[in-house]
Amino acid sequence: MFVQQPVPGLFLRERPDRRARERFEHRHPVQINGRYALARDISPKGLSVVMAPALVVGDVVRVTLPEYPGERGEVTTPARVARIEPQAGRCILGLEFVQ
Repeated sequence: MFVQQPVPGLFLRERPDRRARERFEHRHPVQINGRYALARDISPKGLSVVMAPALVVGDVVRVTLPEYPGERGEVTTPARVARIEPQAGRCILGLEFVQ
């Protein structure tokens, strides 16, 4: 176990979510440029996924959402990589849908 001494003057503050749209849990596989990734959540403006690091902020990718029961078929749309958070050999990517 690792133990660190407290850092004087360091305070973590909860900040309000700056996203304008509500997000919905979406724990299903999706494809990013043909590579499978696990989605975390989705909103009308974007998608959060977990995948191996291979992209950089600003890249435009092709997101494919599979066909779900009751839906019309798979959906493919472009998205821009808005943020990347490294997480133990994987990354959490914030993708913003673009037209």
